[in-house]
Amino acid sequence: MSRMNFSQKLVFAYTGIVVIPLFIIVITAMGLIRNSRVEELEASSEGLVLENYDTVTKNIESFSLFEQLVNSNGALTLFFTIPERSNEEEIIETMISETTMLERTLETVPNIYGLRVFSDNPLVPERWPIFMNSSRTDLASLNRWEYGYTADYLGNLGSLKFESVCTTRRMVKNHHEIGYIQIAMKTSDFFPFLFKTINSFNNDYVFREVVNPQTNQKELIPLTNTLIEKAQRPLSENHVNQLYKEVYHRVHGELMPSGKMVLHDKNDARYSSWIRIPDMDIILLHTCSSQGISRELLILQSGILAGLIITVFLLYFLVRYLTARLMGRVYKLIGAMRQVQKGNLSASIDVTGHDEVTEAQQTFNKMVEQLRNQIEEIKHEQQLIADTEMKAMQNQINAHFLYNALETIKMQAVIAGESDVEESISVLGKLMHYCLRWRVHEVTLEQEVEYIRSYISLLNIRNDYVISLETEIEARYKNVVITKMSLQPLVENAFFYAIEPLGKDAVIRVYTEEGPEGDRIWLCVRDFGPGIPGEKLAELETYLADDTYERDSSGSIGLKNIQQRLSSFYGKDYRMKIESREGEGTLIKIPVPLHYKDLDGEQL
Repeated sequence: MSRMNFSQKLVFAYTGIVVIPLFIIVITAMGLIRNSRVEELEASSEGLVLENYDTVTKNIESFSLFEQLVNSNGALTLFFTIPERSNEEEIIETMISETTMLERTLETVPNIYGLRVFSDNPLVPERWPIFMNSSRTDLASLNRWEYGYTADYLGNLGSLKFESVCTTRRMVKNHHEIGYIQIAMKTSDFFPFLFKTINSFNNDYVFREVVNPQTNQKELIPLTNTLIEKAQRPLSENHVNQLYKEVYHRVHGELMPSGKMVLHDKNDARYSSWIRIPDMDIILLHTCSSQGISRELLILQSGILAGLIITVFLLYFLVRYLTARLMGRVYKLIGAMRQVQKGNLSASIDVTGHDEVTEAQQTFNKMVEQLRNQIEEIKHEQQLIADTEMKAMQNQINAHFLYNALETIKMQAVIAGESDVEESISVLGKLMHYCLRWRVHEVTLEQEVEYIRSYISLLNIRNDYVISLETEIEARYKNVVITKMSLQPLVENAFFYAIEPLGKDAVIRVYTEEGPEGDRIWLCVRDFGPGIPGEKLAELETYLADDTYERDSSGSIGLKNIQQRLSSFYGKDYRMKIESREGEGTLIKIPVPLHYKDLDGEQL
C-alpha cells in the first residue's frame, strides 16, 4: 500500500479543517434541537395535565352545586323529616314539584345524567328515577366516590346504568341524618381525556389511591375499562413503580401536590406530569413519549448526514484540484532535495515566483552551498582531531611510563627498608592512578574522599606541620555519584590560600548537608584560615556566575572548571556557594543530586 504524498495529506487536512467544525456544529445543533423538543414535551405534558385537572375540578364543582341545591331546599328536607304532617294531596304535589324542579335543573347540566335522592323515612313515597327509599340499595357501604359504578337497583332503566363516577353523600337536617344524595356522571364525561387519543405518543391516566388492608400502605390502581384501554398506551409495571416513588416522595415531611418526572423502561422514556386531587383520592398523569422525538431526529439526522457526505465529496475534489495546481513548484523542490540525499551536492533549483515557495527555493540553494563549505571544514577539523588524539595517546603513554617507574622505585625502597620513601611513593602512585582514569567521569563520594585523604597524607609528608582532615559523611551518602575531582580542588585551594601562608597545624573539614528540597545534598569544604576579603569574594562570585565556557590555562582544575562541570552534568540551577568572613575561614558548598550507583573499579 503506497503512502500518501504531501499534496494528498494537504487535501485531507484542508477538507478536515472545514468538515470537522461542520460536524461539531451539526452535532451541537442536534443536541440543541433535542433539548428544545424535550422542553416542549415537558411543557406540553404539564399544560395538558393542568387542562385535565381543570376538567375534573369543574365536574366536582357541578356535583357540589347539585348537592347544595338539594340540601338548601328547606321544603324538601322538612318533608323528608316529617312527611306524616302532610296529607296525601300535599305529598303528591310536593313530590311532583320537586321532581320537576330537579329534572329541569339536570337538563341545564347534561353531563350529569344521574341525580337520586334517597329518604330514610319509609313514609316518603318513591318517584323514579329521582326520589327513592334508602332501603332500595346498600348506600352505607359505598365510598364517597365510586368509579365504574352502575346503579343495578334501577331495574329496567338501562339508560341510567352506564359505568359512572358516582358520589354518595348524607343529607343532614338539624344534625339528624335524613337520607342520601347520589350524583352520577358517565366516566367518559367525567374523565373525557381518557377516551381520546391525541397521538400514539401522548397518553392520559387516572390512578386511584387505595389503602391495601393487608399492608396498610397506599397503592396506585389505574382507572380503566375497555374503551380506556383502547385509547391509552399501557404503562409498564416499572413505570408505575417509578410513579409511586415520585408521588410518595416527601419533601420536608409532606407529600407534593404535583410534579414532573421522566419514566424510564428499557428504550421507552416518557416525560410526565402529575397532579393530585385529594378530595377524590386520585392522581392525574399525562405522559409524552420520547419516541416521537427520536423519529423526528432520526429523519433530520439522515437528511443532514446525506447533505454532509455530498458536501465533503465536493469539497474534497475542489481542494484536490486547487492543491495540484499550487504544488508544482513544491514538487520540484522535493526532487532537488532527493538529489542531495543521494549525494549530488551540485543540485540547484531555478528560482521562480514571488511567494513563500520562492523563499524556500532560495533557502535550499543557500543551504546546499553552505553544506558544501561545511563538509570541507569538517574534513579539516577531523584531521586536527586525529592529530590531537594521537598526542593525547602519547601523553597517556608517558604518564603510564612515569607510574610504572614509580612502582619500580617503590620496590627498590622496600628492598632497601626505606619505609618513609615507600609510603610517599605509594601515596603518589594512588594519586596518579586516580588522575589517569579520566575516561571515568563519575565516582562515588566515598572514592573522592579517599582520594582527598591520600592527597592530605602526601602534603603532611612534604610539610613540617600537620594538616588534619575531618570528614562527616553520613553512611547513606557514601555511594552518591558525583563528578570526579569535585572536592580535591577545594581542598587544594584551602591548603594554598588558608594553610600554607600560615605554616602551622590546621584543620580542613569535609561534610555533607541535606538540601531543603530533599532531592540533593551539599558537599561542604571548610577551612579556618584568614578568609576572603569582601571585594575579592564579590569578584569571585561574579566570575563564577558567568556561564561562558572557559578553559583553565594553568592546567589545574579551578573553581570555574568545577562550576562548568556542575552545569553540564546537572543543569544551570546547580550553583556553587561560597561563604567567607575575614579571620573566620571559608566554606565552599557544592550541590549534587541524590543519584546512587554501584561503580566498578579499584578502591583508592
